[in-house]
Amino acid sequence: MTKRVFIGLSLILVFCSSVYAESENYCHDEKSWKEWDALVEKDPNDMEVQALHALRIGLCAKVDRGGITLDQATKIFESAREAIIQKRKEDQKREQDRQKL
Repeated sequence: MTKRVFIGLSLILVFCSSVYAESENYCHDEKSWKEWDALVEKDPNDMEVQALHALRIGLCAKVDRGGITLDQATKIFESAREAIIQKRKEDQKREQDRQKL
């Protein structure tokens, strides 16, 4: 479990940090979408990664329609990503504490 949490956290950090970096719009970046496709294929049962992927799809659709700005989408995505990272860190710490007992 700990290894899975660590790997998942690492993948989220690597792939998600480049999603909307520096106001660059990755919504139409084929390479970025391939990375996401690979990430969700790697562990289709990781609901947190699935949720971020779905959020990314939805945010890109809203940006394309003009419903929100890229900056707003970035803030929404980063907030969700940070919450998931924090949850995974807490899960990892609980797992380590359990193993010590």
